[in-house]
Amino acid sequence: MIDRKHYGIIVFPSSSAASQAEMTVSKNGWTCRLIPIPEQVSAGCGLVLQLSIDDIKNVETFMLKKGVTYDGIYEVFVTKERKKTVLTWKQ
Repeated sequence: MIDRKHYGIIVFPSSSAASQAEMTVSKNGWTCRLIPIPEQVSAGCGLVLQLSIDDIKNVETFMLKKGVTYDGIYEVFVTKERKKTVLTWKQ
């Protein structure tokens, strides 16, 4: 299950790449979903793949092995007031 207060997002160059990544990642056992890109991120196609922060490293490794390209990986924190802080993910 994805924690809605602290999660990871992966940004893709196109909506079709994001959709294909969602299908590939979910077929291999990870919980994920497409969501609108947070306004704090200025790159990407408008959609990002949201997943558990605990799964980011394994999903990144998997996507690299499969040749799936992406524009960036970020860590998102959401406060009680629903304010989002988005940081570049560091391994």
